[in-house]
Amino acid sequence: MTEPTDNRAKLGAICDTHIHIFESRERYPLKAGELRSQPPDAPLSRFLQASEPEGVRRVAFDQPSHYGYDNSCILDAVATLGQDRARAIVAIDENTVTDAELDALHARGARAIRVNYGYRSTDPDITRRAAEHARKLAARAAERGWHLEFLVPNRTLRDLLPTLAELPCDFSVGHMGVFPAAQGVEQDGFADFLRLHAQGRCWVKFTGVYRISKAPGFADIAPLARAFVQNNPERIVWGSDWPFLSHLDLVSYPQLLSLFESWVPDAATRRKILVDNPSRLFGF
Repeated sequence: MTEPTDNRAKLGAICDTHIHIFESRERYPLKAGELRSQPPDAPLSRFLQASEPEGVRRVAFDQPSHYGYDNSCILDAVATLGQDRARAIVAIDENTVTDAELDALHARGARAIRVNYGYRSTDPDITRRAAEHARKLAARAAERGWHLEFLVPNRTLRDLLPTLAELPCDFSVGHMGVFPAAQGVEQDGFADFLRLHAQGRCWVKFTGVYRISKAPGFADIAPLARAFVQNNPERIVWGSDWPFLSHLDLVSYPQLLSLFESWVPDAATRRKILVDNPSRLFGF
């Protein structure tokens, strides 16, 4: 295991809560009907090479849409690292999954379910579909101490706020809710989302910076990030979104952690977001 090059080691076991891996196509075939893009070669070994020098010791593997409901790749990765270091965020068919299957997933390290409709779609039916998806799974997730993880377009998120407020389980929202950074903290829906975030069940994931900002160095994200930190630092986690699908030329792993540190200069708050919060959310 490579030692971190700076004082991040003093924080403890930093957790990257949002990464995707793609192993052998022969062993883990891609689901053709789910392909939004062709993924790069991104095995677990390469992720560890990128993350361990930065002090990352724990990870939550996020099921990519490329594998559909076959979670084998990420569950095998959890087994490789061990459940003291790894968890899985799985994709399941809300209409057919059984309690026995959920329990089996729990035993293999699953602690969350993706409600994933992408972040760019303009389909007006996504709001209904995502709400129905969540309602069918929320109570079962709560029974197991799991949460739901939402990745939806920003317009959909804003429409979903009443549904989210009534969920009986915790839930996380990827890519800072996909609020366009250029529109700042006064944009439509941001204050409403902050109110939901303050209530305790809503976790914000500091992920996908290159998906919500086009500014040099992603500088315009800072006001959004600091607003979330001020609002409820107990309900924020960080993730790299490695291997940066469709954005490989825009960002590096060290850059993302350095950017996060520029938003959160206080060491105690950094530890909360990078170490303590993911430990509670994923049950480490």
